[in-house]
Amino acid sequence: MHILLVNDDGINAPGLHALAAELGKEHKITVSAPTEERSAVGHGLTIRTPLFAEERQVPGAQGAWAVSGTPADCARLGVLMLAKEPVDLVVSGINKGFNVAMDMLYSGTVSAAMEAAMLDKKSIAVSTHWDGDFGKAAEVFARLLAQLDVEKDIDFMLNVNIPTRQGQEIKGAKWVPAGRTHLWADTYEHRQTPDGRDYYWLKSLQDAATPDFGADTDIGAAANGYVTLTPLVYDLTDSEGFRDKTFEI
Repeated sequence: MHILLVNDDGINAPGLHALAAELGKEHKITVSAPTEERSAVGHGLTIRTPLFAEERQVPGAQGAWAVSGTPADCARLGVLMLAKEPVDLVVSGINKGFNVAMDMLYSGTVSAAMEAAMLDKKSIAVSTHWDGDFGKAAEVFARLLAQLDVEKDIDFMLNVNIPTRQGQEIKGAKWVPAGRTHLWADTYEHRQTPDGRDYYWLKSLQDAATPDFGADTDIGAAANGYVTLTPLVYDLTDSEGFRDKTFEI
C-alpha cells in the first residue's frame, strides 16, 4: 500500500519516525507533517495565509515534507498535492498521549485522519501513552494493520490507542465505543511571571485514566492494557435530539 503519514507532534516527532521506519518495511510511505508541534489545535485549516512545504528526510519514507500549517492542512495537502501517486491509506500519529473520549474533539491527530477521511481516503489515528514506547507501539500497529482489511473493516476512519507503558502487558485488542468524559481537568493554575504578570496554565490529567472510567469504553479498555479500535464519523447530528414539535415563526 501507499500510506500517507501525518501527525500533530511535528515532523521530528519520535512517534512519526517510529511509524515510518516500521511501516516502511512493507509499504510505500509519504510523510506530510507540521514543521513544529501543533497538538490540540483540532480541525483548523489555513485559509488566509500561504502554506509552505519543505522537503525533509524521514527514514523509511520515500518522500517527506514539513508543512507550515495545521495537522488537517498536512493531511489535505498531502493527499491532494504532495503524494506523487494515489494514497491507499492515511495514518495519523503515533501521538504522544492517548486520544480517547471527548479529548478526540481537541486532537490534531484525530482531526488530520478525519480530514483525510473527508477526502474519501481510509484513515487511522494512532496514539500511545505520554511516556510510552513508540517503537513498540509501531510494531503493534503494524501487526494490527496486517490483520485489517482496510476496505471492509474501515467505513470512514478508526481511532486506535495502544498501551505501551513500561511493564504493562498488552492483553489484546478490542472494538470499543468512545467514553463520555475527558482527561483534561476543568481548571487552570494561576501563576505569575518573575515581573509580576498574571498568566494561566491548563491543568492536565492526560493519561491518568483508570478502569473507573468504564471498562467497556476506549478509556477503560486502554487503561486495562487493551489496544482499542473505535470507528468514527464526522456527523455531529444527535439522532435522539429531534422533537415532535412545530414552531410558528
